[in-house]
Amino acid sequence: MNLDTHNSVSPKQGGSMLISVLFIMVVLAALMAAIATLTSQSSQQLVYEVQALKARLDAESTLEKQIFVLLDDINEPAVTQSSINGCEAVTSTLSPAATPRKQVNIITTGKCNTGQLTVIRNIEVEVINI
Repeated sequence: MNLDTHNSVSPKQGGSMLISVLFIMVVLAALMAAIATLTSQSSQQLVYEVQALKARLDAESTLEKQIFVLLDDINEPAVTQSSINGCEAVTSTLSPAATPRKQVNIITTGKCNTGQLTVIRNIEVEVINI
């Protein structure tokens, strides 16, 4: 009975398994790094989209307030400002020079600012009071 505890691996193949394992570990580490990068970029895109939506909605609500004021009295050059959930919106009212005062342009700027990201949305409308 032969109780030889040595493997039947020739001396030329002694380190090939170690190299194979190291290669597989490097490939898996690169794959994990790529997945982590994609996840990070996806979450950053989501934060940007949420901030852009908040800025647009804040600008729209402030614009509606300004239109309501101007439909009562279009000669009143009121400036409307608001601050909702960390976002700010400001309107400015402009009268075209060649038209009577019954027509105004309203520009509203909504701005959301986080520590790393600032998103600005502008909305412009024309109000004509007949």
